[in-house]
Amino acid sequence: MGFFDTVGKMIKTASSMSPAGSSSLRSAAQNPDLNCPGVYKVFYSGQLMKVGKAEDGLRKRFSDYYRGKAGGTAYLKYIDESNRGQVSVQWRKCERNQCRQLETRMYDEAKAAGEKLPWSNRR
Repeated sequence: MGFFDTVGKMIKTASSMSPAGSSSLRSAAQNPDLNCPGVYKVFYSGQLMKVGKAEDGLRKRFSDYYRGKAGGTAYLKYIDESNRGQVSVQWRKCERNQCRQLETRMYDEAKAAGEKLPWSNRR
């Protein structure tokens, strides 16, 4: 394989990877760069609590979680004003039609690694 073939392959691989990130729940809820679909992990005091998908936008989902019951319909009953400062999130942007598949893979990987995921309502 020639030099340009190698460089081309590296560029193609890098561009196919979905952008990922992490922050506090509050920062994620205010991040305008997250107005896109994706999958996410929710941590409480460093422990993985939930794996989920946000087909209508990561920022909207994080905002709903941050606001709690006063927020939208996607609130988590486990997060409220007393503990939301201890909640952090990791996300991975993806196409809307890839959310379910990626969420399932992340969930299965977490369960296989021994995670309990007490805030997940699936399976």
